[in-house]
Amino acid sequence: MPFGKHETFYLREGWLSKGLAAVSQNPRIFREKDAPVQLGIGRNMVRSLSFWMLATGLAERTKDERRVLVHTLTPFGQMVREYDPYLEDEGTLWLVHYHLACSRDQATTWYWFFNHFAPTLFDKETFLTELGQWVIAQQDGQNVSPRTLKRDFQVLLRTYLPGERRRSPEDTLESPLTQLGLLFPVDKATYRLSQPPAERIPPLVMLYVLLQERPGQPRPELSLNLLQALREPMSVGRVFNLSAAALVELLQRLERQHPEYAVRMVRTGGLDQLQLPSVTPADVLTAYYQQQ
Repeated sequence: MPFGKHETFYLREGWLSKGLAAVSQNPRIFREKDAPVQLGIGRNMVRSLSFWMLATGLAERTKDERRVLVHTLTPFGQMVREYDPYLEDEGTLWLVHYHLACSRDQATTWYWFFNHFAPTLFDKETFLTELGQWVIAQQDGQNVSPRTLKRDFQVLLRTYLPGERRRSPEDTLESPLTQLGLLFPVDKATYRLSQPPAERIPPLVMLYVLLQERPGQPRPELSLNLLQALREPMSVGRVFNLSAAALVELLQRLERQHPEYAVRMVRTGGLDQLQLPSVTPADVLTAYYQQQ
C-alpha cells in the first residue's frame, strides 16, 4: 500500500488536461529528460502528475514494444480525452473522484478516508491516529513514517478544500475537486465531510459506479441490496458519501430521465434489493457523454 507518491503536490487545476494530452501524444512522456520543459512544470511536479494520472484512473502503466513501462490512457481516460478534455463537466469530476477514492494501489490514504474512515467531523490528530492503526492492521504490524502520513493528510485536504494561503503563483491553482464540495472547514482545526445533495450528481454517473464492484470490475450479478450500495467499500454510497435518501432520489431521477437504464427496487427478505439493468459500465459512460 503506497503513501506519499504525490511528491507533496496536490492536484492542480489543468494538470489532468495537460496529462491527457501529453500521454495521448507520447506514452513515454514521464520518462523523457525534457518532460519538465514539455509539460511546463517542475521535475518533482512531473512525478506528481504521473501519480495523479494513475491515481485518478485516467492512465495506467503498460509495457511498450521494448518492454519499457510507459503511460497509456485507460478506457475512462480515452472517454474523457474525447468528450471533456478540459474537465469542464462536473460529472467528469465526480468520475475522477470515484476513481481516486477507489485507488487503493496508488492513493491508499484517499481510499481509506472515503471507504473506511468516512467521518462526519475530524481533525488532524484523529485522522492520523485512525489511519496509522488501519495501516498497521492491514500490513501485519508494519508501519509507515508518521511524516509521510502527515503529508498525505495535508495533500488530501488540498485535494478537496480550497487553500487560504498562497505562497507562490503555482499555489493560486486550486484542485478541480474542490468544486465537489465534499470537505468544509468547521474551524481552524476541524473539518467536515459533507453529504452532497442528490441533484449535484448525474444519475448516469451514479449508475456507472453502481454497476461496478470497483473501477474496471463489473459486478458479477446484476443485483445488490441497498445497504451494500450505501456501505460496502468502493460503493456509490461510500465514495460519494451519500445518504440513503439521496441515493433513492438518484434512482428515481434515473428512472425519470433514462427509463431504459432504470434500477428496480424490490423488497426481498426484509431488505431493499436493487435490480440493475443489463448494461455495461462502458455503455453507461458512453451514453452519459454523448448526451452532454
